[in-house]
Amino acid sequence: MDAKERHELKDNDLAEFLQNFGDFWNKHGNSISVVILVVLVAWIGIRFYNNMQATNHENAWADLASTSSPQGYRERALEDTGFGAIQEIALLRGAEQYHQKAIEHENEDTAVPLPGMLTFEESLKNAEAMYQQVLDSKSDPVFRANAAVGLANVAETRGDFDAANTYWTQAEKLASDARLGAIAAQAKIRLGMLDELKQPIVFGNAAQTAPVTPDDTANEAPDSSATDSPAEADAPAAPVETAEPAAAPADPGQ
Repeated sequence: MDAKERHELKDNDLAEFLQNFGDFWNKHGNSISVVILVVLVAWIGIRFYNNMQATNHENAWADLASTSSPQGYRERALEDTGFGAIQEIALLRGAEQYHQKAIEHENEDTAVPLPGMLTFEESLKNAEAMYQQVLDSKSDPVFRANAAVGLANVAETRGDFDAANTYWTQAEKLASDARLGAIAAQAKIRLGMLDELKQPIVFGNAAQTAPVTPDDTANEAPDSSATDSPAEADAPAAPVETAEPAAAPADPGQ
């Protein structure tokens, strides 16, 4: 077969392919176009969604970093429900600040709190609720172990040492299972201290003897043997100085 024949054969094959492709496209072209369009739209949509999620994630971290109040952390936790770690961190930080406020107001008169100021018990309840939300979640064990530690501290502040024992035990187990050595060690130490914390603090009296009254001292005679030395006891008493009588006036008649 010479070159001319081979060239003619290739031309025939190409013409046949184009003819078959034309027939195929006329029959299935619309369906293929729809499939291609759907795939393209889906790809663009996925890329847009991923970019939007990444932007929202960065904004959420920025909002968390700029938050400083317990109320702000609570709002962050409500808004950032799609980002587990950010929500858990916001809850833990907010709960810690509520607990700190309770400690600061523990010895203050909260019967009539100032406007906008929470009482001791209200602050503890807010801290407890936020810690409990983290503990009840299915988040990373490090967050749940920290939440159990927070609940134990809240219970100790309230004086409920039975609840504190429960939460410290739970914190130790969570930390041990997740190989969080520092938290496990802290929980173990605090469990050993609970018996001492339960004991009330008793302040001793500054003076163990009854005070001496002035009447008692007035009636007591001084003990010369205790105060005078032997030399002083043998020494003669010093003469008592008295005023000399004035000379009688001279008689004018003399």
